[in-house]
Amino acid sequence: MTGKLLQVFGVLFVLALVGGSIAGFGILKDRVKVVVSPDAAATGPDPIAELKDNVNVLSGELGTLQQALGTNFEQLAAGIDERAGARHAELMGLQRDLAAVQKQLAALGQENVALRQQLAQLGKQLEALPAGGGMQVASAPGGAAALPAEPQPQPQATPAAVETPPPTAPAELAEAPKKPDASKPKGNFLFGGAKFRCDEPHDYEIVPELSRVAFDAKSTLHDFTGVTQNVSGTFRIDFDDPQGAWSGSVRCDATTLKTGVDGRDSNMWEYLDTKNHPAIEFTIEKFEPAKDGVDVVRQTAKGEVVGTMSIRGKQKPVRMPVQLEIDPQKRLIVKGEMPLSLPDYDVPVPSQLGVINMEKDVKVWISLRARVKAGGGK
Repeated sequence: MTGKLLQVFGVLFVLALVGGSIAGFGILKDRVKVVVSPDAAATGPDPIAELKDNVNVLSGELGTLQQALGTNFEQLAAGIDERAGARHAELMGLQRDLAAVQKQLAALGQENVALRQQLAQLGKQLEALPAGGGMQVASAPGGAAALPAEPQPQPQATPAAVETPPPTAPAELAEAPKKPDASKPKGNFLFGGAKFRCDEPHDYEIVPELSRVAFDAKSTLHDFTGVTQNVSGTFRIDFDDPQGAWSGSVRCDATTLKTGVDGRDSNMWEYLDTKNHPAIEFTIEKFEPAKDGVDVVRQTAKGEVVGTMSIRGKQKPVRMPVQLEIDPQKRLIVKGEMPLSLPDYDVPVPSQLGVINMEKDVKVWISLRARVKAGGGK
């Protein structure tokens, strides 16, 4: 009997717990809010945006291929016809030379027959001579017999030497074929253009959806990051001339900087005075490569970009260490970071009640993707 009572009480207790849980969920369901947000500190581009850009690049290349195929095949046909015409001219020249040689051989054969006839006549003349050889005996003074006179050999006519002119080469073969210039990259037949080379000056334009400008800050309670993808700008660089005329600028919209907390974002925009100075801009003046920092073959470079930073209307010279590389889609990847002191740009350092304080120094970093502008080479 006692065991049954315990089982009943146990079942009732479990049911009570379940009922209490359901009641609690009903009371608190409207007070629970789940927020899912992307990691603002990620430095790489959005994978989906990068995939879309890759598809756009491939689509553009396919369009270029489609346009170039017709033209290139026409050029190929014209080249084949031109080469066939030149080859035909060479064959005709060789035929003419062969005919001239055959004529010379025929003339030599006729001269050979004439020589044989002359030799036959001479042989007959020798056979017609008397047995005594035509020698006459004359009495010399004093009764001595004079020796017969030795017959003088008769000069024989010799055929004139026939000069055989060397066969002339056709005019098409006289000129040596020109060798291609090895210093220039060979073009791609299908795409109809020269291979991309980073050792030439190019104008690059930033791809905003694949680029980020941000800062990392530290405070008493926690660290946070402010980031924006509203980035624009163009620059001209040449990997083969790193100390040359590198120029351009990178600009971001300060009103789009986000830290993940609305109240903190509003305060940040106020401190940056975005109403009067909505843009943060970095102007490139030159690039100072690191030792052995430029590799044209691998299409990479590292060093420091020297320029001017403009924040809240205040300008300061800065140096940012950067790394550059060309990806398989011929996009320029630029990554860099540098320390920045807020008081240098008259930006107030946030502080609340003297308890929650933010450090005055922040780390500014960039992760940019840029593409060569149409007609932006040399």
